[in-house]
Amino acid sequence: MAVHAVCETTNLRAVHYAERIWDAVSDVDIDNGTLGYLDGQHEEGGVVYDFKAGTKEGAPVVLAHMPEWTEDTSRMTNQRKDKFVNVAGVPFRAFTLAEGDEFALSPEGFVGTPEVGKYVTIDANGKLAIAGDTAPEGAVMVGKIMRKRQNGSTLVTGVRTYGYARMMYTVKVETLA
Repeated sequence: MAVHAVCETTNLRAVHYAERIWDAVSDVDIDNGTLGYLDGQHEEGGVVYDFKAGTKEGAPVVLAHMPEWTEDTSRMTNQRKDKFVNVAGVPFRAFTLAEGDEFALSPEGFVGTPEVGKYVTIDANGKLAIAGDTAPEGAVMVGKIMRKRQNGSTLVTGVRTYGYARMMYTVKVETLA
């Protein structure tokens, strides 16, 4: 099974200050932590919007994130965050980003190798692209990787490996166009 990006939205203005959290739908499967924009209503008069990965000049940047759990507890893999994907055509949550927001993302959500202190921008697929040691000019969104931490752990025995660990990188939104 493929490993998908894991995202945490614990320090967003949309989470703490009752900002609008959008209902969105994508025409392709996307990981949590995919960045994009809303491209109009999915159905005329409805409350669900079309999500497009990447950026569009003048459109607010949104972060796709749906809770990674399922009611089906018959298999442990149904509860793993790195096995969760937002399926095409099924609504999910999208958070509008603001300057100063922080969110955490696993390495699968980046293009390139994430390192603390590096600046990032959004690529055409909605992933964070490593921009380097200085903030790029003219990008729709510029973020900076602030922290790195391990989430979870593993225990290896002669028979099997228990648990799983992943590195998480906290990104702070520096500027938005």
